[in-house]
Amino acid sequence: MENEKRLPLRWIIVGVSFTTLALTYTVMYSFSVFFVALLKEFGWSRSVTAGAFSLFWILHGIIGPFVGNLVDRWSARWVFLIGSLLLGAGLALCSCIDSWWQLYLFFSVISAVGVGSTGWVPNSTVILNWFEKKRGLAMGIISAGVGMGIFACVPAVQHLINAVGWRMTYRLMAFIIPLSIMVMAILFLKKRPRPAPSNEAQEETLHTTAQDSSGTNEKWGLHSWTLRQAMRTRQFRILSLCFFFTSFINQSVLTHHVAFFVDQGLQALFASYIAGLVGMVSIVGKIFWGVLSDRIGREVTFTLVIVCTICAMVLLIIFTRLSFLKIPYFYALFFGLGYAGLAVLSPLIAADFFAGTAYGSIYGMLYLINGLGGAFGAWFAGFLYDYVQSYVPLFIAVIACALLACVTLWMAAPRRVRPGSHSGSEMFS
Repeated sequence: MENEKRLPLRWIIVGVSFTTLALTYTVMYSFSVFFVALLKEFGWSRSVTAGAFSLFWILHGIIGPFVGNLVDRWSARWVFLIGSLLLGAGLALCSCIDSWWQLYLFFSVISAVGVGSTGWVPNSTVILNWFEKKRGLAMGIISAGVGMGIFACVPAVQHLINAVGWRMTYRLMAFIIPLSIMVMAILFLKKRPRPAPSNEAQEETLHTTAQDSSGTNEKWGLHSWTLRQAMRTRQFRILSLCFFFTSFINQSVLTHHVAFFVDQGLQALFASYIAGLVGMVSIVGKIFWGVLSDRIGREVTFTLVIVCTICAMVLLIIFTRLSFLKIPYFYALFFGLGYAGLAVLSPLIAADFFAGTAYGSIYGMLYLINGLGGAFGAWFAGFLYDYVQSYVPLFIAVIACALLACVTLWMAAPRRVRPGSHSGSEMFS
């Protein structure tokens, strides 16, 4: 196809998405260090403060279907430009926070819409439209951008907070991040290159796909799904449950792990380095899991990811009893790998089932459910801590959700509908 021959441009777009995600998700994941600063200054409860992050996740997930639809039908460039302006406004207003409701309005609403408009759904939609044979590799690379944001930017944000205060840090972020995204969007983002499948092909495959949606179906991938059709399938419902669990896992831990380590006696700056190390590991992990899933299948890869996640939680539980200083580093290794896999595999699995002209809308709806899981996880972790004054019950709950997520993915069975599920031997070409 034409887009398969336009290699320089499509890999440039991968680089743009990598950088955009690194900047965008600095806003999201730096909340873990702002979280500590806000608790210190205002003395709010952890559930109230973490609730702001939960609302952030809900709203940035809610707009997913709308943003995906705009990228499908309109122009990714304009979506990114408008989102950048909203993101800048939200961050600038965050520097003026004096009460909890302002945190909820400026961060959880305005900034959330900006992140949702420049974040995972629009970027994954753009990349999926440019790639067919090397999706795992391309998606792994751009997803590693989120890890780069955690690794490089979260500790940098902590340094800025220490040096100039959290208010000035928000002001600097409000200028640098949106401007960078806007420049890249203007210079590089193009309309998608891939034509839509014909109506004839859609009609030919619809009946067969509907009849055999729970078993092997070689024609599944030829069908151009609409959002309504996708939502009627058993696979969509099972994936919704799976993505809810995976987001609960990631956001409950990423929101609170800095506070957890501070509770265990570590300095806030050192705890931010551990958070950054999670991001560093995820940079390599996302590319590794993406390519591996193309080669050995999504289910087996996902199971290995779950094993890493459970190991990380066990290490945190041990650390509450045994203050061995190497444990945080091993935690960062295992959770970095676990977080990386859970993040990068979701759009790939969704594309296995529902790639096509409405992928943005379909994945946006799945991402909405993903956002609900993350929002509940971030809030529930704070609520549980306020109630029992310990994060150990949370880590046990995360282990249970990891096992449930693994079971649901095997039930969805992307191997049954994914053509050439053990190919993926291609690399850059």
